Amino acid sequence: MKNSSQSLSKFLFIFIAFIFSSYSVANGDIKKGEQLYQACISCHGDKAQGNDELNAPTLAGQYQWYLSAQLQNFKNGKRGAKQSDQAGQQMVAMANLLTDETAIADVSSFLASLDKVKTAETLPADLRNGDNKYNAVCGACHGKDAQGNENLKAPNLSILSSKYLTTQIKNYRTSSRGYHNDDKYGRQMKMMAGTVQNDADLADIVAFINTLPIK
Repeated sequence: MKNSSQSLSKFLFIFIAFIFSSYSVANGDIKKGEQLYQACISCHGDKAQGNDELNAPTLAGQYQWYLSAQLQNFKNGKRGAKQSDQAGQQMVAMANLLTDETAIADVSSFLASLDKVKTAETLPADLRNGDNKYNAVCGACHGKDAQGNENLKAPNLSILSSKYLTTQIKNYRTSSRGYHNDDKYGRQMKMMAGTVQNDADLADIVAFINTLPIK
């Protein structure tokens, strides 16, 4: 009986240690992440605000779980392997500088801790059509305010620039993104992006997203 009790205690200790270890890795070390991010500043900016001229999206305030997943996708070939996705190919090289899951968790946690940044844009568009199309195609996953949904692995769209959003939807439509069989959520997005074949509708959707406040 004593041996059984000791075995159970040992198991519980190991289990609890594993849980806390996993929690620590998942959330990452923000200070270490800030140091790792220095290699990204030239494209994404000192505040991770992004740069449309370099096809670099805003990263500040994006969800840690989403950033981690995308960095893993770049590292394992689920994203950035197509020649038509030149910006993605550049990111493959940068993601490979992060040597393990801990480094990915650290830099993702740092980025998620930053204040969200958004550049106001005035876009000529039919916002009523954009509202209707967004809620018909995107709202179920990304939410009525485009804030995203962790349970559905849908990122926050409201912080992204119109140019970046437009480029990524077109990348999904042309299979430059969402091509890998194991990229479950990318393939789902590819399917949804395929329902927006009209570029005028796409412009309206993007313009509508741009009007939404960030939270």
